[in-house]
Amino acid sequence: MILSWISAVKVRACLAILLLAIATGSNAAQVSYEIQGVSDPLLANIESHIQAFSIGRQSDVSEQDFAGILADVTRKTRAALRPYGYYNSDIAGSVIKKSNGDAVVRLTINAGPPVRVDEVTVELQGPGADNSALRSWLDTWPLSSGAILNQIVWEERKQSALVEAQQIGYLGAEFSTHKLELDLTTNKANVTLILHTGARYRFGDIEYGEHVLKPGIVEYVPRFRTGDFYSRRLLNKFRVDLWKTGFFSEVVVEEIPRAELDPPVVDLKVQLQTTTRNTYQGSLGLGSDTGMRVQAQWSKNPMSSNGDRLDLGVGWQQQDDEYSLRGNYRLPRRGREREYWTSALIVKHESIDVDIRRTSDDEFVRIASGTIDEQHLRLGRLKVRNQKSGERQAFETIFAQVLNASDKLQPDVSTPELLALSLSPEFEKLNRGSDKTISFGVDYDLVAVTGQAWQTSGRRDRAGIFGSSESLGSDRDFIQAYVSTRRSYLKGERWKFIVRGELGYTNATVERFDLDLGTTPIDVSVTTLPNFYRFRAGGSNSVRGYGFEELSNNLIGSSNIITASAEVEMKFLQNWSAAAFVDIGNAFNDWNDPQLKMGAGIGIRWYSIAGPIRVDLAQALDLVDKPWRIHFSIGTPLL
Repeated sequence: MILSWISAVKVRACLAILLLAIATGSNAAQVSYEIQGVSDPLLANIESHIQAFSIGRQSDVSEQDFAGILADVTRKTRAALRPYGYYNSDIAGSVIKKSNGDAVVRLTINAGPPVRVDEVTVELQGPGADNSALRSWLDTWPLSSGAILNQIVWEERKQSALVEAQQIGYLGAEFSTHKLELDLTTNKANVTLILHTGARYRFGDIEYGEHVLKPGIVEYVPRFRTGDFYSRRLLNKFRVDLWKTGFFSEVVVEEIPRAELDPPVVDLKVQLQTTTRNTYQGSLGLGSDTGMRVQAQWSKNPMSSNGDRLDLGVGWQQQDDEYSLRGNYRLPRRGREREYWTSALIVKHESIDVDIRRTSDDEFVRIASGTIDEQHLRLGRLKVRNQKSGERQAFETIFAQVLNASDKLQPDVSTPELLALSLSPEFEKLNRGSDKTISFGVDYDLVAVTGQAWQTSGRRDRAGIFGSSESLGSDRDFIQAYVSTRRSYLKGERWKFIVRGELGYTNATVERFDLDLGTTPIDVSVTTLPNFYRFRAGGSNSVRGYGFEELSNNLIGSSNIITASAEVEMKFLQNWSAAAFVDIGNAFNDWNDPQLKMGAGIGIRWYSIAGPIRVDLAQALDLVDKPWRIHFSIGTPLL
């Protein structure tokens, strides 16, 4: 009973104190600040010091505290000026009381003459004194003789030197001397900074924990070897590469420096948790080029202790009513550094239309339509090659591929002329029937992309060549070569520049004939290249302003292609940017008459969690009526 009474008294007392504090605070004066005589960065630093003062005590104070506030603000203002070299400042201050009881602290600041650097001694000593990265730090030292002493820069440059030294393996780097000698009578300062690098560390032994994979698989994931110079960037890539294999549900890499060895090394202890996972993915998409898209995929990785992976997917696309089945299998080559056996299968069924026109200004006339069925099997050896000491990697694939294709075209019999066409020998050149090719070649793919969302930049370069011969059992003789590049550059905080280009060439037979539809004969050019390997241009990732893959001979594809694009983006909000672009290109059979088409327009970009969403409004500049077309796509243009 007594305890209950005591508790009730405590509660009432706390409530009374709280109400009293609220009542007292509501009557206290509000203090604000006005500062004159300085600008950023001095002004910003002063304001941050004053803000820290206000938060540290109270934003609401009573009148008797005004004198103390002025003295404290003056002291903190002097402290805020010193890091920028101003030690002899004059500060005049006053407190003005408003009619509502609030107060304004006004400061008029004369920063005075700054302290300037007189003698400068900045040196590198030790085994890394000639290292190019550290020499670059030394050569760009900003506090030269005559410069205003900026202690913010002083501390930043000291820290950047240690960070760079440790990044490239000088883990024991330290400043043997670092001092500032100030003479406030003459306003001069002597700067002395000597960085001793110490010995450069190397990568030591890697101890892998228990996992289910056979020896000779995970050991070849690192982009470095034992004995290579230590690099923190490569070590971070090692962690990412282990994760990206998909073999492991948990990756921990512990660094163990061994300073007692000569040379010193960093041993690595890797802990891996392996889980064979079945992954299911599905997506529903909409694009201006492809219409509705539905995809589903099942992946199993690893399938066994061999480290192999299997991906199977099915999809449907509204454009051309396309159905597809795709499968990919990859098997690491044990004992071969970053080498894999690969296989890929594509089974596809789609609709196709054959349209022709007399000139580029005429409307297309549909003369036939039908379906194409294709089965494409590719077997290869993938080699991942290190470049720039492992900073980036290129993917080289030597492959053999088999294509079985068949098409079924029926003429449009809406006119007597087209009915007669179906009986002519020329129509047989369009209606290929079945086609089988066996070809061999090599692909090269370099991806060097960094950053996320707006900060994404880098490049992707691709090149490849393959050929087919009747002597190998193919129905067609041809050689095809292809190169492309996509690059993105950031300029400052608001600007981004994107350029891309591609060039494809095929040494394949092109058949030419005239179609007589009752008027002037129409010259028709048809490549004998299988449909699967034909080039097409136009659309959101090609020449904008034109329809999806509509730039080719008779809309059925061509032997060659040239496209190029230049685009500039300006960021106007955190995740939004505006774009302007110019595209040019075409797919064609005749190098003497490529008839390149140009498109230009503007767009908007939203960098969402799902990736950049791009909406473009483009005009086809080489069509008579110059129509506008909206293009919509999701994903970075670099990949």
